[in-house]
Amino acid sequence: MKLINGVPVLDTLEELVDPAHTALVVVDVQNDFCHPDGHFGRHGKDLASTQAALPRYVSFVNAAQDLGIRVFFLRQLTLPHGRSDSPAWLRFKCRDGKSPEYTLKGSWGAELIDGLAPREGDVVVEKFRPDGFHGTPLDNLLRANGIQTAVLLGTTTEGCVESTVRGASYHDYYTVVVKDLVCSPNAVQHEGSMRLYEARYPMATSDELLAIWQKARSRN
Repeated sequence: MKLINGVPVLDTLEELVDPAHTALVVVDVQNDFCHPDGHFGRHGKDLASTQAALPRYVSFVNAAQDLGIRVFFLRQLTLPHGRSDSPAWLRFKCRDGKSPEYTLKGSWGAELIDGLAPREGDVVVEKFRPDGFHGTPLDNLLRANGIQTAVLLGTTTEGCVESTVRGASYHDYYTVVVKDLVCSPNAVQHEGSMRLYEARYPMATSDELLAIWQKARSRN
C-alpha cells in the first residue's frame, strides 16, 4: 500500500489480487473463437496458439473456482438476422473477409469451450461488442460484489481482451492481465497488445496468481 495525494492505493501484486476484492474476468473463451470447427477455424484463422493454451485456460479457471475466486464469464453474442449489428458494426466484423454470423445466440459456437462452466456464485455477462462494459451490467455487478480488481484473461488479445482491459481501467478498477492466458490468431497484433499491457497494467502469470490465492486461502 502507498499513499498518493493522501489516498491509500493498492500497490503490490498480493494487495491488488487479494481474493476479498478480486474477480477473475474470463473474456470470450468460446467455441467460435477457439475450436477448429468454430467460426475462426472455418475462416482460416491460425488457432495454433489458442489451441495450445486451452488446457491452461481450463485448469486455471477451475483452480480459481476451487479456491473461491469470484468468476465473471463474458460471452460475445450476435443476434439472429443481424438484429444486433449496425451497418458500421457489420463493416467492422467483415473487414477481414469472415462472415458476421459468429457466436450466434443459442448456437454451439457461442458456448464456452469444454471444461469451462459457471459454478454457483459465478456470473455470466452477455455482450454484443468487444468491451465487456459497453452496454452490459458488468460494472454494476462487479460493484455489487465489492470488487476493486479485475484479473483478465481470454481471447482475442488485441480485440475483446484489450477492449475489456481498457474498459476495466477506465471504470476505475485495478486491472491485472494474466500474461500467459491471452491469445490471438494474429501473432503481430498479439505482440502489439502485449506491449501495451506491459506499459500500462500489472501483469502476472497464472502460476503466480494461483500461488497468491492459495496462500490467502490457507490464512483464512
